Amino acid sequence: MEIKYEIHNIENSQGTGEKRIYIQLHNNPAMTADELSKEIQETCTVTPSDVKAVMTEICHIAIRELSSGNRFYLPEMGYLSLSVGNIPPSLKPNGKITGKDVFLRNINFKPEKKFLKEVQKNVRFVKSDYTTLSTKYTEDRLWSKIEEYLSHHRFITRRTMRSEFGLSDYKAKQWLDRFVASGKLTKEGTRHQPLYFIANI
Repeated sequence: MEIKYEIHNIENSQGTGEKRIYIQLHNNPAMTADELSKEIQETCTVTPSDVKAVMTEICHIAIRELSSGNRFYLPEMGYLSLSVGNIPPSLKPNGKITGKDVFLRNINFKPEKKFLKEVQKNVRFVKSDYTTLSTKYTEDRLWSKIEEYLSHHRFITRRTMRSEFGLSDYKAKQWLDRFVASGKLTKEGTRHQPLYFIANI
């Protein structure tokens, strides 16, 4: 099963002046509860409602066990456990940490070796044809590109900003909102499919 990845760089990693490379995966959406229930139903005799009832009860038991300080075992998969943090002693008037200063940071998952090996055996990584990183622009440079594009097209969209100018969806929206606020573009269309036109100044 192919999983797309891209390579990113962190400049001046940890203040050392060195560049550090890290891999970002393109994760697909998770199965919904209904999809999971139907898939389990197709391989055994339980009904979707039975599956949902069991999963709900497992969730309740997991909450109880983790809240009691126990690890929670998911059969054939692995263990859930608590990850905690604390308020730094330097922020306390007396420098002492009490139970009120400890907080739940996250829930860890440690897979069983067999489960991990099965996933490793089936997965394959393939470099993505596109990147989620945004090209960096000055406002004037990006606006000149938008003007050039709109000289040949009636409107521009976030999708176009991503494909033509190498922007992430977040950055594309951020820039378009900025140009609308400055009066260079006008926004029309629907909430889910906004269209941006050059303003008649």
